[in-house]
Amino acid sequence: MIVKEREISGYPEVTGIVINRKGLSAVINFVFIENLGYGEITLKKSDCWKEHYELADDEFMLARDVLDQQIFDVEGVRVVRVNDIELAKIEEKFALISVDISNRALLRRLGLVGLPILRKTKSKFIDWGNLSVVKGSLGNLKLKISKAKLVKLHPADIANLIENLNFNESIKLVQSLDKETAAEVLEEVEPEYKDTLLERISPKELAHIMEEMPSAQAADVIKDLSEHKKRLVFRKLGVRKAMTLHKLSKYGNDVAGGIMNPEFMSVNKDATVGQAISKIRKHSDEHSSIYHVFVVDEGKRLEGVVSVRTLLLANSSQKVNEIMGKVIRTVRVRTHIQEVARVMTKYNLMSIAVVDKNKVIQGLITVDDILRFLIPNA
Repeated sequence: MIVKEREISGYPEVTGIVINRKGLSAVINFVFIENLGYGEITLKKSDCWKEHYELADDEFMLARDVLDQQIFDVEGVRVVRVNDIELAKIEEKFALISVDISNRALLRRLGLVGLPILRKTKSKFIDWGNLSVVKGSLGNLKLKISKAKLVKLHPADIANLIENLNFNESIKLVQSLDKETAAEVLEEVEPEYKDTLLERISPKELAHIMEEMPSAQAADVIKDLSEHKKRLVFRKLGVRKAMTLHKLSKYGNDVAGGIMNPEFMSVNKDATVGQAISKIRKHSDEHSSIYHVFVVDEGKRLEGVVSVRTLLLANSSQKVNEIMGKVIRTVRVRTHIQEVARVMTKYNLMSIAVVDKNKVIQGLITVDDILRFLIPNA
């Protein structure tokens, strides 16, 4: 059976049926189909089949591309196997409305409908609107419908689905996502699976994805690559990103420098509140969240900290150094993560600055970074 990507009331339209005629495959166009029944087809006229049929770009075959394939149940957030399909007549046309993932469907296809076991099993239908196909020839239809459904999921859920596919399918899925979503998904994939997955993605594609990743997470990716793959990826990265990752990759994952985020918001101590707010607005898209702004001197040495709330409530003409607070504690780049966690817990800090021996700020560690280290598989 041939189905068109074009939808009827949200479901793919049946455009033809494949039959075996004198040992050769032929296709009957939908316009000649009067009715479909279990094991029989009623035609409007005879001799209406066409041999040597070529599929259009937006057509796919149910038996080849859907039946027995792995697909995503987006609603249930799981990978399932299609054991049978369900068609229905909508607006005088036939459409694919759901798939059956039950063992009953598989036994039914094998012709074992008379077995007593079938009386105890039930069909499990999933609406086509809740499915996303990523395998087989259907997966090559630019994943238009599939991606629209997938991007609605949390990156952690997409990562969970990816881990249930083989590597070739996983790579195809990751590369079909926009770079920002792909970056978020890769951050959530289990380390054991991610290492192998990353090695199989092309250096160019991986570099594009890493450009969208927070530098701390991108540095973790770099550390996990083989030396050969690492060199290839560095050549494809932008200069600024490459320099940042090269610096971060020198630190181990168990010290502050290895998990800190080098992308933080800072303003000069002599700046006005208005200038600080303007800078936040200009660069806000470069940060996932901004709660505090670090105050530094001309040498980038840490002088104080001010919350965004304090800035918004202050007079725009005030100097930042007049309203900034004292930095309670900082850590060095070589401070062990366990010590960082102890300090943050003791002083009830949501974030902490990482500085070098000259008090020049190098990065920021948040509670999320600590939790990600302490509970890596959460």
